[in-house]
Amino acid sequence: MEYAEYKIMYEAEDTHWWYRGMRGSMFALLRLHADHKRELTILDAGCGTGGTLNALRKAKYSRLEGFDLNPIALEFCHKRGLDHVRLGSITDIPYPDDTFDIVISCDVVTDAGTDNEGAALRELYRVLRPGGRLFLNLPAFAFLRSEHDRATDVARRVTRREITARLEGAGFVVKRASYWNMFLFPVVVAVRLLRREAEDEKEDPARSDIVLPSGPVNTVLSALVRFEAKLMRYVNLPFGSSVVTLAAKPKDARSKEAGKAVRA
Repeated sequence: MEYAEYKIMYEAEDTHWWYRGMRGSMFALLRLHADHKRELTILDAGCGTGGTLNALRKAKYSRLEGFDLNPIALEFCHKRGLDHVRLGSITDIPYPDDTFDIVISCDVVTDAGTDNEGAALRELYRVLRPGGRLFLNLPAFAFLRSEHDRATDVARRVTRREITARLEGAGFVVKRASYWNMFLFPVVVAVRLLRREAEDEKEDPARSDIVLPSGPVNTVLSALVRFEAKLMRYVNLPFGSSVVTLAAKPKDARSKEAGKAVRA
């Protein structure tokens, strides 16, 4: 991903409705609002410019770690005052076995920098402690692929069934799997189909959909995705532009035995 896209992300992700929705889903499925055990050790696998780590820090979680494949992303993390971040790949995570209570990974497993999804899932499994939880957010539905995906290095989109099968193949127990951004899904479909690229356009610089709308519009959209996050505490949403999963590493698991059935 280019420097300009990281800069757009850095400037938007604390307030943009989409990021608020994604983190609302994360807090809801992990029950972080109700979790008073602030000593939990949490890893953001593919932390980008640090928006998720910053949100967790504001929620008073202090034992936070993160890594990213791109040094530019880490520069923006440092601008936020996030010091516990390092360079690393999700297919070779730079932490020991059984280290974290929670691992979070948002839009990384299926991006262009991850050429082996099976290896990525095995690594996420390895660094979790037995009984630890994994939260994944990934782009959904291949037909939504557009210029935005090229700008943000999205290589693949998945369905709920596909990611559930891959997680189970890696040894995880899938607790929840839900789509989100359901209410705005028709708008997303229309925009993405309009921005679908012809082959001769793929050499041009791509632009993402990350544009901060006006204050009132952003407030309304934030309220919609916040309501979805509340719904997800109780039910799985049937469709949306992203899919989130909550999975657990079995309490009696051994990292070295994980993921033998995962296919790349």
